[in-house]
Amino acid sequence: MLIVALCMVFLTGAGGAASAYLPHIRNNPKVILPDRVLRRWAAGYPTAFVIVNLKRPSDFPGRIDWDHPGDRERRRQAVLNNQTRALNRIQSDRLRPTARFEYVNAFAAEVTLQGLEDLLQMDDVESVEEDRVLELHTNQGISLMNASTIRNTYNGQGIAIAIVDTGIDYNHPKLGGGGFPNAKVIGGYDYGGSIDSPAYQDADPMDVHGHGTSCAGIAAGDVGTTGDYIGGVAPGAKLYALKVTYGSGSSAYTSDIVSAWEWCVTHKNDNPSYPIMVISTSLGGDGFSAACDSYSPSMTEAAADAVAAGITLFASSGNNGYCDRISSPACISDIISVGAVFDAGLGTLGFCVDPTSCAPNQGTHASCTPNPVAWSYSTPPDRETPYSNTAGFLDLLAPSHNAYTTAKGGGYTSTFGGTSAACPYAAGAAAILQSAAIALRGAALSPAEVRSILANTGDVVTDVKMSYGKRRINLVNAVNSLTAPAVPAMDRVVFFIAIVVLLALACTRMGIRVKK
Repeated sequence: MLIVALCMVFLTGAGGAASAYLPHIRNNPKVILPDRVLRRWAAGYPTAFVIVNLKRPSDFPGRIDWDHPGDRERRRQAVLNNQTRALNRIQSDRLRPTARFEYVNAFAAEVTLQGLEDLLQMDDVESVEEDRVLELHTNQGISLMNASTIRNTYNGQGIAIAIVDTGIDYNHPKLGGGGFPNAKVIGGYDYGGSIDSPAYQDADPMDVHGHGTSCAGIAAGDVGTTGDYIGGVAPGAKLYALKVTYGSGSSAYTSDIVSAWEWCVTHKNDNPSYPIMVISTSLGGDGFSAACDSYSPSMTEAAADAVAAGITLFASSGNNGYCDRISSPACISDIISVGAVFDAGLGTLGFCVDPTSCAPNQGTHASCTPNPVAWSYSTPPDRETPYSNTAGFLDLLAPSHNAYTTAKGGGYTSTFGGTSAACPYAAGAAAILQSAAIALRGAALSPAEVRSILANTGDVVTDVKMSYGKRRINLVNAVNSLTAPAVPAMDRVVFFIAIVVLLALACTRMGIRVKK
């Protein structure tokens, strides 16, 4: 009874004083998108879920060597100290921590209105954002990306891909065949939990939804022919399963995605022969017409940390049919955003799109009401799908409908699609590109190099909505672009001087005087 009473005290909190606090908080410059942060209270809920971004002290270890355990520990300890200092200054009946990040200088919490007011009055608090709930962006495209032959030479060997999604069915015969960890899925964690509660997080990222299993099969499933399935794009790569959705549903909190990205940094070299070099995240929400780094400082910092650690992040652009916007987190500057193209001629198909979409051939359909349906007639391969969110700053395109891939329970699906499918196609392509770079150049590419090569060596495709001239990945072109590392400018100067000196010595020995 005491526990129940305490819970009731926390839940009621300042709920009765909502009308007094809402206008004051809405005008506070520390609150990012106030209407989003306050909407649960406006709807009558006693608490809301937020992420509290903290200020960095002058001695905060910002730039560190992410491959050095000592540097990571210094950063982790600094973040922990900042979190503890802030949390110790607020009453426990006003705030319940839901996530304490390792490297991002922030924490997530469920707060009452009075708790939020207390946070905003703290000098240590930089900003407060909503702990948004993001949703999944639900014939082989390998040949379309020109990957069928190249993956026989460079198949992702020596690279691990982290699938940040609904988990992975590691019992699937093409995904390790049982047990966890196994030969294919070599690690992971469940941040979403079996229900919506941090207390139910655990070390078993089994997929009870199916989405993550399909993404994993596209990225790096083992070679083998079943129907149209011939293995993943990078069958030689290993996988890590990071479950971020809660329960068996399709929703994930921003804080759990941040935690999963941080996990990848911490565990990057758990298996030194297969370091985590690529992350695939097929979730998102909202729409942005430009880089959205200020929208979620916690995600932006987590993405920057991963990239600084040498990990390339991909995220799906979203399935709303936007013509000038892409979803978050794909809109973050350090993340490579991936849109979708048809992988084959599929006949006539209809897709539900947002009312603001400029996709052609719109109409009505009961399954889309109240939103419109956008019809695709004949759907020729290598044409951008009408549902794929696009914008001028979209990075690249990859195959989508209809992906034949692994399904939860050991079977296969022939209808997996959306930008959710395009994202792991791109992740698999990055794994192949990295394995080729290591073989040909003796060193892995930086995330910036991966972005540049994949985006600039692809094939321009037709967008049925807008003519942005975006490129679909072409792996043969990408791998063929790899050359020996360029000689730095200073090395070229030294080389030139050495040549001049050698020529002068040769002339002297031959009795030739060099005029000054």
